Amino acid sequence: MASADPRPAAVTPPVTTPAAPTTPASSTSPASSTSTTGAPAPASSPATAPTTATSTPATAIPFFGINEHYNYGGIYTSVPLGTQAATLADLGMTGDRQDIHTAGQIDAIADTAMPGLGSKITVIPMIDAYPWDDPSLNGATPTEASAYAYAYTMAAYAATKLKGVPVVEFGNEYDLDGHNGPIASDGENVSDYDNTYWAVWRGALRGDEDGWRSVDTGHVTKIIANATSGWLHFGFLDGLMTGTQPDGSTGHPKITPDIIQWHWYSDGGDFENAYGVSGTYNVLARLKASYNLPIMFTEIGVDPDFTTAQAQAYIAQTIPELFAAKATYNVVGFNWYELYDDPTGTYGLLTSSTAKKPIYTSMKSAIAGSH
Repeated sequence: MASADPRPAAVTPPVTTPAAPTTPASSTSPASSTSTTGAPAPASSPATAPTTATSTPATAIPFFGINEHYNYGGIYTSVPLGTQAATLADLGMTGDRQDIHTAGQIDAIADTAMPGLGSKITVIPMIDAYPWDDPSLNGATPTEASAYAYAYTMAAYAATKLKGVPVVEFGNEYDLDGHNGPIASDGENVSDYDNTYWAVWRGALRGDEDGWRSVDTGHVTKIIANATSGWLHFGFLDGLMTGTQPDGSTGHPKITPDIIQWHWYSDGGDFENAYGVSGTYNVLARLKASYNLPIMFTEIGVDPDFTTAQAQAYIAQTIPELFAAKATYNVVGFNWYELYDDPTGTYGLLTSSTAKKPIYTSMKSAIAGSH
C-alpha cells in the first residue's frame, strides 16, 4: 500500500526553533485532551516576512483531486504548470496534493507551483517534517521532544506561506517507516506496532498541529495529521488518537486532527469489504464509528501490476463508491495517485511522455458520472 516517498536532505527552516516541549505524560498521568501539552510559544518570524501564497479565506476542500510532485522535479517541472492545470480541468479535478519536505520546498510550492497552477486548482500541501532530517540533531536519534520542535518550526513557517489553503496534511506513512519493526497481523490493534519510535512519530505530528495552529489561530485550514498508509492499520490511528502506545501504556499526549486521512490501493480490494488475515472490514464504517470525523483518501490508486482492463474496472467501481460515501461516511475528497508515470512507478493516468493511458478516459468518465 505504500507509495514511494523519497525524502531529500533537509534545509534549516528560516524561523527560530521553539523551545522543546515538556516531557510527555507518563503512563500514570491523566490523558491529555489536546495536542497542546507542552506547546512552546509561537515561532519567531523571519527577519524578512515571507510572502504568502494567498490571504483569502479557505475555499471548500476539493472532492476530486490528484497527486503530483513538483518538488521532485522531472516531468512535474518539465511540463508547464498551466498545462498540468488544464489536464486536471479536463479530468474534472480541482485538488492537487503536493509533497513538501523542507522549508525551501514550502517556498517552491507557495511562490511557483500555486501561482503557476492558477486559481482554479486548489493545492493540498503534504508537509513531512521528517524527524531524522532535523539538522540540529547532527545525526543523533530523534526524540519526541526534538521531533515536536522540528515539526512545530516547519509547520509554523508553512502556515505563513500557505495561508488560506482549505486543508493541510502532515506526515506520510509513518507506520511503514524503515525505522519501525514489522507490523503484526493487519495492524488493526495498537499492540501490532513497534514501540521503539512510536513517541517520535507522535511528537512530530503534535508539533505539526501546534505549529500550524500557532499561526492559523482562526482554524481557517483543516488539519490532517495521522500519517498512516491506510489499509487496515486502525491501530496506528487509535494509538495516536487515544494517547496509547504499543507497549500498553496510556495517558500520553494525543493528536487532534480535523480530518482523518487514509491511503488505499487496488490490491486491497474494496475498502467497504476488505479481507485481511484478522477478518473482513468496512474501513469507512470502522473509521466513522470510532471518531466520527471527516475522511479523506489522500492517496488512492491502481497498482502497476493490474492489467488495463482490471485498472479500468477498479476505477469504474471505486470513484462512484467514493462519491456515494460523501453522504454515508462523510468522505470529503480523494487524491488519485498520480498524474504522470515517474520513477516511483507507473501509477499515472498519463505516461512519462504525457500520453494519455486508457485509464485517463476511465477516470474522466467516472468523475463526470459521479456529480
